[in-house]
Parts: sequence; structure tokens; C-alpha cells
Amino acid sequence: MGIFGTPRTQVDADGSAGANAPAGFEFGERKEMAGPLPIIDNIVEMVQWLESARNKVADGNSYCCVAVCAPNPIDGAALELTVGEIADRFAVSLRSYDKIFRHGREKLLIGLPHVKPEEATAVLQRLHDIVVRMPFKMPGNGLDLAVTVSLGASLMDGSPVQELINRAEKAMEAGRIAGNRNCIWSPDLA
Repeated sequence: MGIFGTPRTQVDADGSAGANAPAGFEFGERKEMAGPLPIIDNIVEMVQWLESARNKVADGNSYCCVAVCAPNPIDGAALELTVGEIADRFAVSLRSYDKIFRHGREKLLIGLPHVKPEEATAVLQRLHDIVVRMPFKMPGNGLDLAVTVSLGASLMDGSPVQELINRAEKAMEAGRIAGNRNCIWSPDLA
């Protein structure tokens, strides 16, 4: 069981893959893994997965949350190293069917299948806690640094993928400005 509860699988009553799932596309299907989740550093793969997930959600039988995570600047710390450590923490903490994508040099995008609107705030808080619960050991100087992050999320709908990402980024900035560090996109942020 992951930090988000018992994973559900996308299967039909007869045990086969869901009828609306694109060929080869795994959406919220529990899988056995020998290690942490992969951290995907390929924008094409990210967009393809997000588009397939968006189509699955648009069919009306699934939910998915897209979260953008960025560390708040720290004097003397390279953001790329900090983002890498955050990604590593997520990789060992998330469910086997979640996705972690590098989104530029200083952000991560996390795909979270099966997160319903009423669960999104608690999920963002859990992601935040994964990062802030332990200090980061910085290479070279041996310093322990407290790292804070801002997280923004949008729940998938039929909107284009870039709009969903933009919404999550707007929510992240709104959370950073408000000081609570977590925010879910809503139309009043537009």
C-alpha cells in the first residue's frame, strides 16, 4: 500500500484491460516493480502520457491530477540538485502507476491517476510532506538544508495538455504567493 492508499486497477469486470485504454497505455494499473519509479526526462514521453491520460479522463470513467512541484530558492544550493533529490524521494514514495517527469531544470510534473477532486488537497499535502520531513544533505559541503516546495495541481478534464500544465503552474505560483505552498487550480485563478 502506498501513501495514497490501496491502488486500484483499471480493469473490466472480466479482468481484461479497460475498454477505453489506448493500446500499451497503463493508467492506474498496479504493477510489480523492483525499485523506485523511473524519473522521466523526456518531454515527448511526458506529453504523450498526459495526452493519453487526458483522453482517458475525458471518456468520463477516470480521474487524474497533474501536479507541478518546484523547490523554493535556497541561497547556495543548486536547484537542479534539489529537484533531483525531490524526484528521488517521490520515486520511492509514490504508487507504482504514478508518473514523475522532469519539467525543465527546476520543476517536476507528477501524474496522479485516480485522484478525485475531494482528495486532491490531501494528496498535495502528502507530496509536500515527503519533501519537508527530512533535511537535504548537500554534496560537497555536508550541510543539512531544510527545503520547502510549492505545489500546484489541476484536475484533468478535456482541456488541452498545455492548458492543464499551465493551470497547475498558476496554482503553484498562487500557493507560493499566499504562503501556504499548496494550491489546486480553480477558475478564479485564471
